[in-house]
Amino acid sequence: MLGNVLHSPSHSGGRPDGRPFKRSRKRSSVLTKYAKQSLAGFLAFVVAAAVLAQIIPSPTIPSNIVFVGPKNDYYQAHKDEYTALFFGSSRVYNQILPDAFDDIAWQATGQTPHSSGSITSGSINSYNFGVPAMRAIDSAVLLEDVLANPPKNLKWVFFESILDKGYEPIPNARTYRAIYWHNWENTAIAAQYIFNSDESLPKKLVLFGSHLLPFLYHHINVGRLFNQVLPSEFSEEERTVAAEFTAQEGFYPLREQSDPKRQAFLQNPAGYEDAVATLTAAQAQFETAVETEDAYLSTNKQLLLERITQTIRAAGAEPIFIEPPSLHPENDFQAAQKLGIIDNLLSYKDPQRFPQLYAPQNRHDADHLNETGSREFTALLAHDFAQDFAQGFASNTSPEIAPSDSEANR
Repeated sequence: MLGNVLHSPSHSGGRPDGRPFKRSRKRSSVLTKYAKQSLAGFLAFVVAAAVLAQIIPSPTIPSNIVFVGPKNDYYQAHKDEYTALFFGSSRVYNQILPDAFDDIAWQATGQTPHSSGSITSGSINSYNFGVPAMRAIDSAVLLEDVLANPPKNLKWVFFESILDKGYEPIPNARTYRAIYWHNWENTAIAAQYIFNSDESLPKKLVLFGSHLLPFLYHHINVGRLFNQVLPSEFSEEERTVAAEFTAQEGFYPLREQSDPKRQAFLQNPAGYEDAVATLTAAQAQFETAVETEDAYLSTNKQLLLERITQTIRAAGAEPIFIEPPSLHPENDFQAAQKLGIIDNLLSYKDPQRFPQLYAPQNRHDADHLNETGSREFTALLAHDFAQDFAQGFASNTSPEIAPSDSEANR
């Protein structure tokens, strides 16, 4: 009897007449139907997004990108007034005062400081295009976008950046700041930078993978129409900051005492002193090493610096690379100059030679100068620039600039 129960139709999946049930077959058919419909819907969505992108293309630099948009809007309205542009991270944005730089450089060349907006032979009139948290790839992309239609009087472009590994932090991937520049061409720049690095293949895949999400958002953006017709509003704080840096040719001083980095700096002076001592030792070791053996710079960094140099020279200007007084341990720009990849470098990352820039009273935090320190740094930069690069323009209108071997051109 047990055998009969185990083999009865009700337990074998069949019907009393011996025919099998069609439930599983129907379920499979329904799932296949849903899968086909979903795929068709997704493909239709992709096509619609692509068509919409052609009908309503995003501007190269949209106005609703925090920091970048307001800076670019002001620059575009005044760009032919400028003969010099500064690009970089917060170490440019918060540390170089264009008006002070212009006046000090003019005085150092023995001329009268310029009046705002006037362009004459030998004029030095600069704009700070520094943006907080810029890194290697997005800095190069912004430079190319801005110089695609350069100012007609442009003579010098200063560039600062930490040449990082090329990772795009996931929290940034969903922001307009990351999405706007991840088109096909710029994502290819990221791929070239990452896959020509010294990282292992698994790490390269992870680094490049961090760019896929903003790339996807850029090309499949259902909010494109609304972003174009009704741009997102900046917060009151963002509008206040934009108004202040616009009034100061792109510069914004660090003053906020409640800044967590500021508080951490104040609460750990010994840690800062140790970091400065470590940097001093590392700089001495680097200088000794490059005197006895060839400097080294990975292929991806070499290619990026060559691309930056070509972009600037194609705009009719001379590139001048800057190393601000940071605690960053890498010496990529110095190595690049030793290898002949870049010609012009103004470096201030040396606590022994520039102790005033590392004095605690001139720092906002471990990574940045306060307003007093920024003025000191700007003055040093302007004097060295005038000595090594501006003299030819002060005396004549020749656009030729020869690389300098002076102390400031390090």
